[in-house]
Amino acid sequence: MDGEQISFIIPILILIWFIFFWKSPEEKFKRKIKKTIEKQKSHFSEISIILTAGIYTVGIDFPQGKYTLTAKENYGDVITSDNVKNGINQTLGVGYRDIASEFNNLILENGDTLTIDGELVLKLYSQRVNLVVAPREVRGQEINLIAGNYICGKDFEEGTYDIELIKNYGYITIREKNNMSNIKFSKYLGEDKRELKGFKNCSIEAGDKLEISGGLVVKLSPSKSTYLYG
Repeated sequence: MDGEQISFIIPILILIWFIFFWKSPEEKFKRKIKKTIEKQKSHFSEISIILTAGIYTVGIDFPQGKYTLTAKENYGDVITSDNVKNGINQTLGVGYRDIASEFNNLILENGDTLTIDGELVLKLYSQRVNLVVAPREVRGQEINLIAGNYICGKDFEEGTYDIELIKNYGYITIREKNNMSNIKFSKYLGEDKRELKGFKNCSIEAGDKLEISGGLVVKLSPSKSTYLYG
């Protein structure tokens, strides 16, 4: 076999490997959740949980299944990850003619995400789901932060955090480590009734830059699995 044939075959072999063996980080993550859940004993029952602003992962924060979403207080956006077939991307709220208060038959699978934004208090209800989940790996450190610039991995530990308002007003922004112009997360927190008071399950990686402006004082606490710990 001459050099030209080899140079032609190698790219084909690489392509075949990618097609049949390569898995995206998202697929690997879903498989990890599935394997962890399969090792546990199934326990089917109804479930009703209350969620506020944050990013929730199915199979970690609550079990996979078919859910009814009901707004209990205020209003806010509810969005599922792009891979969710027949997901949701709309505002839910209480007491508004042009905003739905309920959304039926949302089917969520392990690894999907559900994001809630704003002051919405949302109830998830299902008549029958397998209550087994894969607990979140709790990583990070509890820390209070005031106005300033902070680098994850230097000023505080990498992890998934619940962000909680302590006092005053201002923005909290997280910029991507490899491209500081890319904003991963930016929220205005404040003490007024209709202003955001916190956000759950915010992933911050080593090298990310966290910025706090104004008089805002916040507490970062390592996130736990919502369904298991409340």
